Amino acid sequence: MTPILDRIRAHGGEVIRDKWRITLRRGRLSAGALEWVREHRGDLMREVWTKYDDWQERAAIREFDGGQCRDDAEADAYREVMTC
Repeated sequence: MTPILDRIRAHGGEVIRDKWRITLRRGRLSAGALEWVREHRGDLMREVWTKYDDWQERAAIREFDGGQCRDDAEADAYREVMTC
């Protein structure tokens, strides 16, 4: 299977990662293709950022077990995975 990033780029699109967030410049992607990308966001994140799963797990632990608000949990988890 062709990686998601390759499919996006083949249609003139671009994915930009800023910390744990991504922005998609759609290029010539159709509305259906954009919906498909939304549905497969996790897979795309894994392609763009190899530490995505570690970050997501640590953010969830900080939020649910540590009682942090989601924004703080995500920011702290990002700093943690980037220093490992």
